[in-house]
Amino acid sequence: MHADILEGQTADGYPPHYICVCRRTETPSCNARHAPRGRPALLDVASRSCELPLMALCRAAHQRKHETGRAQVLILYELEPVVPAAVDLPRPAEAAADLIPVLVCCLQKIGHADLLHALACGFDVIHLQSCNGAAGLAQQEREVELAHVLGGLGRILLFGDGGTLARRLEAGIFPFASVSPDVLAVGSRRDTARACAAALLPAEAGNIALPEQAPYGAVSLDAARCTHCSSCVWVCPSDALSLTENGGALSFVESLCFQCGLCVSICPQRALHMAPGMDLSAAAVLPHLLGGAAEDCGTAAAAEAGPAGALPADLPPV
Repeated sequence: MHADILEGQTADGYPPHYICVCRRTETPSCNARHAPRGRPALLDVASRSCELPLMALCRAAHQRKHETGRAQVLILYELEPVVPAAVDLPRPAEAAADLIPVLVCCLQKIGHADLLHALACGFDVIHLQSCNGAAGLAQQEREVELAHVLGGLGRILLFGDGGTLARRLEAGIFPFASVSPDVLAVGSRRDTARACAAALLPAEAGNIALPEQAPYGAVSLDAARCTHCSSCVWVCPSDALSLTENGGALSFVESLCFQCGLCVSICPQRALHMAPGMDLSAAAVLPHLLGGAAEDCGTAAAAEAGPAGALPADLPPV
């Protein structure tokens, strides 16, 4: 039994798929990088305007899985051709898999949203080549860790070179084809990542705790400290925070918050705190009041300040 590389390889050993995710307006950077190896880069123009450059591959994998029942294995690499034409597998026929090798111009640009979308839309496992360089590798590991927590645990595997991947494939460790829902890319990458996590995780998952510096999460309010100065509302770049019409309460929409920390840093009373996580319930996209007794807090603060135009009692005489 074997796992086939779909659509074959070209005579020079390059895979049938190449995706540019560098979002450059011109192609020379990619062409200059790959031309010495004998093949000009085929710039995926759609990747500059499309939020998810792997979308076409995901749709094709989803269709193949339903037609053939074979597991779909995605291989993303940047530095070298890494996959042999066929790999012998000592497994039963129903465990055979399709290998989809994809040369990516910059693996550092492949984030957790891309990985989750690939898993939710058709691929059973992703082999991802490690980025070259400490900074790129650190960022890649953060993205993979986030994708693991949001439903990709055990299905996204990093490899260093072609030899490591070849040994892994020859070992015949392929998953059985899973039934993947057809998760459409809707809205932003954040919206798509949330939809994919909801599809990959159990329905009762609820609120998922995420690693520090994750771009999802909630903000909690210490109502006793809040004076409703609205500083946090003015600096919020995503409009996740807002004041109610009467200005007596602070409203928050979790799905809009990407944990930038501006609200926490600007609050003069240190009343706000961040909590990385992802709420998969419908409540995450709806506004709700922070602090519980925020209305009372605002009223108390206004009463303490006195009527408009009144001078503080401890103001020294002129």
